[in-house]
Amino acid sequence: MKIIKLLLGFFYRNRHQIGKYAVVGATSMVIDFGILYILTDIIGVYYLTSATASFVVAAFYNYFLNRHWTFRSNGSRRKQLPVFFIIAIIGVTLNNSIMYAGVEQFGIWYIYSKIIATGIVTIWNFFGNKYLTFKIK
Repeated sequence: MKIIKLLLGFFYRNRHQIGKYAVVGATSMVIDFGILYILTDIIGVYYLTSATASFVVAAFYNYFLNRHWTFRSNGSRRKQLPVFFIIAIIGVTLNNSIMYAGVEQFGIWYIYSKIIATGIVTIWNFFGNKYLTFKIK
């Protein structure tokens, strides 16, 4: 019960920031899934290679929008970018591991695996960027 109260309190205190993060995330997801689909199904690139490329493009888009709109950070880009890259590398590793397990071990279509991965990685990215990347001055 105490955990639920803590979580509800966190979501309430951060509701505006979480809402902005969700908008950025939704548009980022369109970019990510769009590039993934085009590279994989239209061009014929291996799905994990496509997933890495699409994740990287969406992550950069995400960084710039979250920096200026969601978290309103005026910290040093020179200091923030390395932290952002570390969080993104962990994120893409989680993303691709979940996708690989879904596709190769469970026989799930790569897009469905990507949806599952996106849900998990979104949580990682939010906390990593909120408490690490955009706290750096």
